[in-house]
Amino acid sequence: MSKLTVEAKVGFFVVLGIFILGYMAMKVGKLSFTREGGYDIEVFFDSVSGLSPDVPVEIAGVEVGRVRDISLKDGKARVTLRIKPDVQIKKDAKAVIRTRGILGDKFIALGAGSETAPDIRPGERLLRTEPAMDLDSLMGTLQDVATDIKKLTGSLAQVMGGAEGEATLKEIFGDFKEMVGTLNSTVQENRDNIDLIIANLSDFSKTLKALGGVNTDDVKKIVGNLSQASDRLGTLMDGMNRIVTRVNEGKGSIGRLLGEEEAVDHLNAALTSLREISEKINQGKGTLGKLINDEETVDKINTALTGINDYLLKQETFRTYLDYRGEYLFDHEWAKSYFTLRIQPKEDKYYLVQLVDDPAGKKKVTRITREVDGEIVQEERTELEDELKFSAQIAKRYYNLGLRGGFFESTGGVGVDYYLFNDRFTLSLEAFDFDWKDNPHLKFSANFSPISHIYITAGYDDFINDNGEESFFLGAGIHFADEDIKTLITKIPIPTN
Repeated sequence: MSKLTVEAKVGFFVVLGIFILGYMAMKVGKLSFTREGGYDIEVFFDSVSGLSPDVPVEIAGVEVGRVRDISLKDGKARVTLRIKPDVQIKKDAKAVIRTRGILGDKFIALGAGSETAPDIRPGERLLRTEPAMDLDSLMGTLQDVATDIKKLTGSLAQVMGGAEGEATLKEIFGDFKEMVGTLNSTVQENRDNIDLIIANLSDFSKTLKALGGVNTDDVKKIVGNLSQASDRLGTLMDGMNRIVTRVNEGKGSIGRLLGEEEAVDHLNAALTSLREISEKINQGKGTLGKLINDEETVDKINTALTGINDYLLKQETFRTYLDYRGEYLFDHEWAKSYFTLRIQPKEDKYYLVQLVDDPAGKKKVTRITREVDGEIVQEERTELEDELKFSAQIAKRYYNLGLRGGFFESTGGVGVDYYLFNDRFTLSLEAFDFDWKDNPHLKFSANFSPISHIYITAGYDDFINDNGEESFFLGAGIHFADEDIKTLITKIPIPTN
């Protein structure tokens, strides 16, 4: 058996090394001679600068595919993504080009999308994209910022440079330090009063927050106005930039203030006046001094804030309800209608105002005298006319029992209500029209609410009289809370105790 030559051995190890390096490169780079399984989807970007084929596609940091191809179509970059077969992408998912670190490799990150959106099918296109942050644009912006900072520091150096500027600056800071010391001593001496005012303001803000939950529509309008204000703020900032430019050029009042010694002297005089004002405040002089130092003034402010809090809390608990029901009286074959406004300042107390359309509300008696076969005959005819009646009642509830009193269909009366099944079923008995000629008008009714805002009513009306006005009735009604009416009558003084 012949031995291998040195050249053969070297050649063998070189081939083996190349094979091992190729195998490791394919494993590390995740390369393969076979086409990886999965499905393709397309994404369009305005720019894919720095993005290359075969970079990862990730969701939440987990690789779910690779960039298969990058091409140009209709002026935009078309990127074809190869997604693993076991990964489903939602149609509303967003594709974003991201960079690992500041100068790292770029890759494509996909959002998860909403759960209710359908899955994208092979060959379809993701519509939601976001371009990568361009490093050149970022550096250009930073350069503009650096230029502005350089201009600002140059202006400050011109104003504050030299011995005179330094002396003036020291004097300004000295006056300011003295003023801060005076204000600090004033606050320390009146800490208790200030803490009390802050506590009341905190309660006031909590009340406003609770009130905002009820007035959701008004809050939405306020948010819309804030959006318009933010748009106008951009215009305002442009104007501020023009003002700063004029100041740098020494134009205008502020420009002269920063560039002239006389203006600095005026500023010092103003700071001196401000120090004198703070001393007067500390001594309790003037309106602001009395506000901080006078105990009586502080007590009045606290009382006013407490009154505002109480008023807002009353408006929060105040409720109004509208109710309409119709009752069909079987013995008379007519319908009776009720329209009710209930004002409820507390859970166990309410006021009731009601209009009643009664087809038999008014009786008209006509006497007719005529001659029949030589004899005088008198006839009496009774006609019923429609009449609009009203009710005005006050009510108080004790657990499941409610008591009412006031006007019932334009006559005095009382009523009793008993509530069952979380107020879905109510038994009521009313007594009114206490006429000495006839028995009182007694009405029994039962109301049942199968669903919210709708209820069914049935009962017996005027059941102890025998003059032909008693009747069984059946009807239905609708009731709901109305915040608009509440807003209209908030200024009416209604007791809540």
